[in-house]
Amino acid sequence: LLRIGKLVRAFRMVTMSSVLNSLQLLIKCLVASRDMLLWSFCLLTFVQCVAGLVLATLCRDFIEEESNDPEVRGEVFRYYGTFTRTILSMFEIMFANWGPPCRVLVENVSEWFSIFFLSYRCVLGFAVLNVVNAVFVQQTMKTASSDEELAFRQKEKDIALYNRKVKKLFKTIDSSGDGAINLEEFSKLVKSPKLQFWMSQL
Repeated sequence: LLRIGKLVRAFRMVTMSSVLNSLQLLIKCLVASRDMLLWSFCLLTFVQCVAGLVLATLCRDFIEEESNDPEVRGEVFRYYGTFTRTILSMFEIMFANWGPPCRVLVENVSEWFSIFFLSYRCVLGFAVLNVVNAVFVQQTMKTASSDEELAFRQKEKDIALYNRKVKKLFKTIDSSGDGAINLEEFSKLVKSPKLQFWMSQL
């Protein structure tokens, strides 16, 4: 039981070390990308504020028109009645379920809003966000490749993997199990396709 407990603790330490290494890399990438995060947020917020102001202005006449159905006016007001409601709706259109904020205008105000929402989603929701994501991925790869500690740990992993392959290879060749390879055993390496494949992987 004592040995099992030690093995469990050792396994936990190895697992925790791997998790902490990944967490450390993630934090380093976030810190390195802090300026990019800030400007990306500012850009997206600015574009959504402009688009939201346009929508709120276009919807104001419909909301203020008393001849329209009060229930429909209330529904439109719930999404675009104030600046804060409009900005919240724009973020919902960008990152969440964009159907309801779109449908409430297309079905109750004008079908021309469908062109606006489709263009908005294609340009900002697809093109701009994909560019931002690509820049973040590039920054992450750059940070990971320039991290000396991470490179050292990766080199250690490669060496350990290489050693395991070599040990496995020699154990396979050593059919007698005496811990040494004679000429007859070595000749099997030349004739065996499987062992030749292992050699090519080293």
